[in-house]
Formats: sequence, C-alpha cells, structure tokens
Amino acid sequence: MFRQVEKPSLPPDRADKTVAGFVSFAPEHYREMKRKNTVRLLITYIGPLLILIVYFFFQYDSLYNESRQLHLKAIAENQANTFDLFLSERLVNISNLIDDPKLALPPSRPAMENYLDYLRRISEAFVDIGFFDSAGIQAAYAGPYPSLEKVNYSTEEWYLELKRRPKQYIISDIYLGFRRQPHFTIAVSRIIEHQYIALRATLEPDKIYEYIQSLEGANEVITSIVNHEGQYQVVTSHMVNPLTDAAFVPPRDVRHGVGEAKLEVAEVPYAYSWLKNADWALMVIWVNPQPAGFFAGHRPKLMIISLAMLLLGMLIVLYRARKVTDLYIESEQTRAQLEHASKLASVGELAAGIAHEINNPLAAINEEAGLMKDLIDPQFGRDLTRDEISRRLDSIQESVFRCRDITRKLLGFVRQTDFDLRRHDLHKIIDDVVDGILGPGMVISNIEIIKKYNLEIPDFTTDGNQLRQVLLNLIMNGIDALEGIPGQIVITTGRVEHNLYVAVADTGKGISPENMDKIFLPFFTTKGVGKGTGLGLSVSYSIIKSLGGRIEVKSSPGKGSIFTITLPLD
Repeated sequence: MFRQVEKPSLPPDRADKTVAGFVSFAPEHYREMKRKNTVRLLITYIGPLLILIVYFFFQYDSLYNESRQLHLKAIAENQANTFDLFLSERLVNISNLIDDPKLALPPSRPAMENYLDYLRRISEAFVDIGFFDSAGIQAAYAGPYPSLEKVNYSTEEWYLELKRRPKQYIISDIYLGFRRQPHFTIAVSRIIEHQYIALRATLEPDKIYEYIQSLEGANEVITSIVNHEGQYQVVTSHMVNPLTDAAFVPPRDVRHGVGEAKLEVAEVPYAYSWLKNADWALMVIWVNPQPAGFFAGHRPKLMIISLAMLLLGMLIVLYRARKVTDLYIESEQTRAQLEHASKLASVGELAAGIAHEINNPLAAINEEAGLMKDLIDPQFGRDLTRDEISRRLDSIQESVFRCRDITRKLLGFVRQTDFDLRRHDLHKIIDDVVDGILGPGMVISNIEIIKKYNLEIPDFTTDGNQLRQVLLNLIMNGIDALEGIPGQIVITTGRVEHNLYVAVADTGKGISPENMDKIFLPFFTTKGVGKGTGLGLSVSYSIIKSLGGRIEVKSSPGKGSIFTITLPLD
C-alpha cells in the first residue's frame, strides 16, 4: 500500500492551507510575485523599447524639421533665382532700347510712348520711362507723371550711384522720389556721340509682388524682399508696407541659408537668398508653420504603430510574468521535496544510532518493571513501601521522557515545517545536532567530534531547523568519509566582519579533483548503491543560498575535507 507524498509546506505568507497533502498557495503570494516579475520584465523589455520609441520620435522630429528647413531653403533659392532672372530680363529690355541705333537724342514724346508701350507688353510692372541727358535732366518722359519731365535728377542718389558704377546699370532700392509714391528704378547708361545719357524705367512694387506670388512654392510660403539695411522692398500688404523696417535681417556672409526669427511670441523658421542683380535678400516663411513640440508633425500612423508595439510588449511581459511565477512555484516545490527526501535519507542513515539510543531507556524501563513485578510476588515475602514504588516509577518515567525527547527531535527534524526565521544561538544549533541527534553513536564508532567555538558570535536570524539539516548532512558526510576508521570531525565557528562561518572538517579520504565540480549536483554520490541518495550536499547548497549565505569546500585526497558555511549576521 503506497502513501501519497506530501508536498512541501511554505511560509505563512506563502501558503494558505494544505488539503489532502497538497499545498494551496495564497492569492496574495501569487499577486506579489507576479507584480515583482511584471515590474522586472517591464524594466527589462518595455523600458528599452520605450526609450527606443522616444528616441525615434525625437529623431523623426529632428529629421522632419530638417527636411522642412531644406524645403524652405529650396523655395527661397528657387524664387531668388527666378526673380534674379526677372530683373536681368528687365535690364535687357532697357538695354535694348538705349542700344537701338535709331534712338534719337533726345527721343521724341511719341518715341517714348512707343518705348513704354513696348515695355508694358513685356511686363505690367513697368510704370514709366525717362531719358536723361548729361546734365541729369529728364529730357524726355512717358508715363502717368508728366510733371516729372524736365526735372533735374543730378542729385538723386540712384543717379549719382549709376554714374559711379562701372557696370553702367543700377537697380535702386525702393524710394518715394519726386512722385512721393513707393517705386524702384532700373536704369542703364551709355556714352553716345560723346554725351553721357541714361535711360531709366520705374517698376511698381505691388506688381512685382504679384509676380513673386506666381512662382513655384508661393502657396506654401510668405515671401518678402529686404535690402541690406533691413527695409522691406517688396512685401505683402497684409503684413506691412514697403520701406518699413523688417523684424530681422538675414546674415550677409552666407548667400543662402535658414534660420529662426522671433516674431511676436513664436520662433518662426525662415529661409533666405541674396540676389545677384540687387543688394536685396529674398526671405520666405511658412504660411502655416507647424507647432513645435514632441509630437509636432508626426503622422498618426507612426503613433498607432508605436502604441501597437507597446501593447504587444505589455502582453508578452504579462504572459512571461505568469510563466516565470509558475516556474518559480514549481521549482520551489521541487526544492522542498528534495529537502524532505534528503531528510528522510539522513534519518535512514541515523536509524542504527537512534535505535541504540532508544534501546537504553527501554532496557531501563524493562528492568524497573520486572523488578517491581518480582517484588510484589508473594513468594518473595516483601512488602513494597510507598517511597520505593515512587522511586521505581520515577526511574521508569525518566526513561520514558528520554525516549520522548529522542523521538521528538527526530520527528522535528524530519517533519516538513514552514520557514521560521527567528533569532538563534549558532552554538546551540550545533549542540542540538551533535548531542541531541547524533548522541553517543560517535563514541561507539570511535569518531571524536571537536568543537572550537568563538563565544563572541552574537545571536542571528535564521531558520534553525533548516540549518540543523545542513549541519547534519555535513557531519554525516564527514562520518562516511572516515569509512569506519577512527578519526576526528572538527567544528569551528568564527566571525568575519558582518558574517559568521561554521567550518566542518574531517580527517577522511577527501574528494578527488575530478569530483570537486560535481559534489553539489543533485543525485551525485560516490557512495555505493543503497548507501546514499546524492541529495545531501545539493539540498544543503540550496538551503544556505536561500538563507542568504554560501557554502564552500576545500579538500585534499587522503587528508580530509573542510566544508565552510558563511551566513550574514544581520
């Protein structure tokens, strides 16, 4: 008939109840373990993924802003080049007129009207046209301001600059002039028949802005033109008027570039490009600038993908946390079963010694009971006194108590108990094993146990029953190593900083070098068949590790072995 093996019991905070030999774990224990595993796995797996996603978004934001800046710069360069070409064409138009061999000096009014009509057919930006003699007087004029004819321009800034320039042309900044209206001048000069003459045309800023609005990318940006002094030359009327000071002026040392300007309360990215034919900079800003920030400009699809990755990671973490918890519980049950099996194996090896230990008080009981039976026999003719009966019964009771103590210690060692962390005296634990369990069996086997205690070791927190099992395993291994010959087992205690140690040394056969790496493996044994389970050292190693300590071994073949247990004092 087989008896069902009882599963190992757990500490009070980890076991709810035991039914039919099986342990039922408390829900609180499951939740706490799963919570810790979930947090650990979240930090291990989701943490790096989250950091990667954040890094990706920042990188994406940076690349997105950089691509927008490059696009803005490309629009500025393209519009500047196109506008430069526009100005070059207007210069060519004026140059063609002044270089015409049929040009009269000065031209007649009908000729000037024809010239203006020719220019307006080319571009509606032309306002008027004027011919200047060597004295700087507008000798001929056609346009909406006839009063300007015969006006002396010799002191006007654009005229003086034109005479100084070797290039024989000028595109002036916008100015009011005699007509008191914003305009700018395109003028060319020549020396014909030993006379210095100039032909100039004026252009309307609003028409120029309409032309700029027709350029590529104009629907994405707001374009304006400023001179080197920071005054608007061409600008939308919705912002400011020409000749108004601009909020910022792009740097002159780089022809094309991008930057950020503070407009009111916002930092606005802009791009600029300096023109070739005029000392102007064409600047563009976004019509609808994207808001700055972590999620600025990111596509919703990227957010959905990132959230899906995080959700998948969370599901994997929750699944792994549950599996890790299940594996932990299973391994803990297996370890407890191994510990219990090791205890049973140790008890089996102690059977002979325990039997001898119990036989002595049983013999005393038998002797006292037989003597009392003889004394009350009438044929002996003796009357027992109360004191003599009491003395005999006390002897029997003392022997019974001795048997009870032996069986109690044995059962206390074998029984599966909950973890019981209390303050203990290390030396008392050792004495319980050596004197209480092993007893006089050592004397019979001619084995001397020597105790070298450091009496300054304070009490410490541990599981007394677990530590007794480890010490019993080590001492029994030492006894087996002596192989029946007389010898010694030396138990030494000491303290090193915040740790205490127990060293169990024997004078037995020692451990061969090839077995040193295997002695703590489960079921590894060098004993003969039926003499060992191979669980003692494996379980001992597991117990000491669970108590926060370590176990080490040194051995010399033929000279003996030393097993040292180190445990924390705190």
